[in-house]
Amino acid sequence: MFDSLLQTKLYQPPTRPDWVQRPRLLARLALNPQTRLVLISAPAGYGKTTLVTHWLRQLNDLPVCWLSLDEDDSDPQQFFRYLAAAIRPLPHSQTSLDQLLQTNQTIPAKTLLKALVNDLVPVPVPFLLILDDYHALDSAEVDGALAALLDLMPPQMTLALTSRSDPGFPISRLRARGQLIELRADDLRFTEAEAAQFLQQTMGLTLQPAQIAALENRTEGWIAGLQMAALSMQNRGGDLDGFVQSFTGSHRFIMDYLTDEVLAQVSPEVQAFLLQTAVLHRLHAHLCDAVLTNLQSPIPHLPAQQILEQLEATNTFLISLDDERRWYRYHHLFADLLRQKVPAATAQTVRQKAAVWCAENGLVEDAIEYAIGAAAWETAVPLLAQNGLKYLFQGKLNRLRRWYEAFPHDRLVQQPRLCLDYAWVLVNQGQKDTVEPYLQAAETAAHGAPDVRAITAIIRANNARAFEDLPVMQAEATLALELIPPDRAVARCTALAQLGVVQLMAADGDLAVAVELLAETAVLARQSQNMNTAFLAGGYLGLAHLLRGEVGGATAVWQETLTFATGQGLGQSPLLTYVHLGLAHLAFLAGDLAAARQEIAQVDAYCRFANEVSGLIRGQMLLALVEQAAGNVEGAALALADVAGTARPELAGTAVSLKNPDLPQQIAFLQAVVSQPNPSPAELETARLLAAGASLAYAQAVAQPEAAPPDQPLVDPLSERELEILALIAAGLKNKEIAEKLFISLNTVLYHNKNIYSKLGVSKRALAIAKARELGLV
Repeated sequence: MFDSLLQTKLYQPPTRPDWVQRPRLLARLALNPQTRLVLISAPAGYGKTTLVTHWLRQLNDLPVCWLSLDEDDSDPQQFFRYLAAAIRPLPHSQTSLDQLLQTNQTIPAKTLLKALVNDLVPVPVPFLLILDDYHALDSAEVDGALAALLDLMPPQMTLALTSRSDPGFPISRLRARGQLIELRADDLRFTEAEAAQFLQQTMGLTLQPAQIAALENRTEGWIAGLQMAALSMQNRGGDLDGFVQSFTGSHRFIMDYLTDEVLAQVSPEVQAFLLQTAVLHRLHAHLCDAVLTNLQSPIPHLPAQQILEQLEATNTFLISLDDERRWYRYHHLFADLLRQKVPAATAQTVRQKAAVWCAENGLVEDAIEYAIGAAAWETAVPLLAQNGLKYLFQGKLNRLRRWYEAFPHDRLVQQPRLCLDYAWVLVNQGQKDTVEPYLQAAETAAHGAPDVRAITAIIRANNARAFEDLPVMQAEATLALELIPPDRAVARCTALAQLGVVQLMAADGDLAVAVELLAETAVLARQSQNMNTAFLAGGYLGLAHLLRGEVGGATAVWQETLTFATGQGLGQSPLLTYVHLGLAHLAFLAGDLAAARQEIAQVDAYCRFANEVSGLIRGQMLLALVEQAAGNVEGAALALADVAGTARPELAGTAVSLKNPDLPQQIAFLQAVVSQPNPSPAELETARLLAAGASLAYAQAVAQPEAAPPDQPLVDPLSERELEILALIAAGLKNKEIAEKLFISLNTVLYHNKNIYSKLGVSKRALAIAKARELGLV
């Protein structure tokens, strides 16, 4: 699944033997056992990455994991995919993060972080993780995960960041504890001696000390400015003093001026190459040749490989991305400046040609990027239609969403496949309430095609489940099953799951049917590798057992589902929400209130991440009962206020957004129970069943004590259920057969048997039958 990763992002840039040696900075970077974070923070052009590569060279055999970041890595799923690939070569590293990412599920960044830490703990030697260009990220989730990493990472690990700005997580505590090494712009500026070495040794200029001092003073030691100045002077005549005096001002002004100077000093062929390829994210000789061929230009282009080698040899802001010198990129700042000088029509043509070449050479993501950048929708549409679902399964949600949102709305809504994939992206990002317009657009554009309508039905049913809209769930899931061919197990099991949940929650539902549907779903989902549905079905199946009084059956389902998920590397999946809700119920029944709170907190986190309002409300219902049992009146009231959506601002309106018509009555009942100092056992049991998803009518009926049939000559009469089981015993049914007939677990049958024997005063089945006949009970 990592074949879609750009391997050059994991490549440590090479060092240049003629580059300036900076022992004063290398000494500052000396690691000690306390160091957790190395931060090199300065604006563009201060030599951050170059310094790090030279620093790493002196660390000898210390293992280094390198990752160059860009804006698409703001997607936590993609960020951690690259991290998983970066750490893979470390000795004895584990693969739980790999396994967790091998799913089409969206996993919270902190969950992925925990898997990363677990993978790194067994590494037996000190190592470095380098994140280059961290400023490219804009993700509070990733910032939060790295903040947690600095607390949780094993002692043999050191994290290093290069960035144009400080990271979005606090570092003051690390500084106070002596766990931070940091270099800033003032540290990275060239001294006059370093500027002299750079200009004379690296750039090959012969300058007078006064000229070097003037350049260093005017650029304030800014390395990119010095490099651009040197490039401008390489082919200039003797009037260097006049050149040195001719520029001044801000860095941006200097760079604009010097860019023009550099372009004026190179040949027309190289100048044309620089401007025409500036819009490319990465440079390959064949790619460059492809985009320059037949490009309307008065200047014929030279072979790209020749120019790339020339640019690298003359230090013209070209960075190699691999050992074979096949892939390059321009320095980001230089590329930005060049792009400002490229005519819009030229940029569009180059991107169109680049899209075609990348598509033909298997670089599909680059092809889509270029096609969208060129507004070449006729190229972008088939590429996205063919590959969107694959990228969805790979968790590239932010990138997909950015692509879809770049489309003009009138073009997007004409493409059924794109609308459906965009809808799935929104669902997976918790934006369920924004999905419907794209489902309608897909149906309209497809002119009622059954395969499209089947998918929109599944998405609608799934969204309805999250908001407990039972009529929509029933109608859409039923329609989906009618339209989906029998051999499409992945889709069919998703629809079956929704129907099972309807039977579980509806006032007129049948829990026996719910158990049957959800059990079938769980098996079918695993067989078809539909892990999303497998985990949801396992959670709901356990709740169905619990509502039937089959605690043993519920426990077995949840434990087995969690074990299965863990075995798949998905033990932290948010789709285990209802398994954790079930485990919270089990802990509450066992009187372990601390464990119940812990499980509810997990439910809360997963539900808020995925906008799973149903699980959020049910978890808070149970939390109210937990806090009441603990004597925490304020805590119970706060949890109940969360149920009503009146406490935490982020939960405002959650109860209103649930479509379950039974909910207002459920909330009123819970408020009455929690406000009482001593609610009855039947009221508490009713409230607990509501927190498991039952309707109020069902919960109240089940929670009421069973009335004993009249005229039993026993001190402790048998209940209706016990009489029913006794009749089946007398009919010769075995315990397992009784369990199957009554849709209860074997443990429940054994429990009732024990009570029956005790009330009849016997110890064996045969004696129980004889006693029952003697008393006229069977």
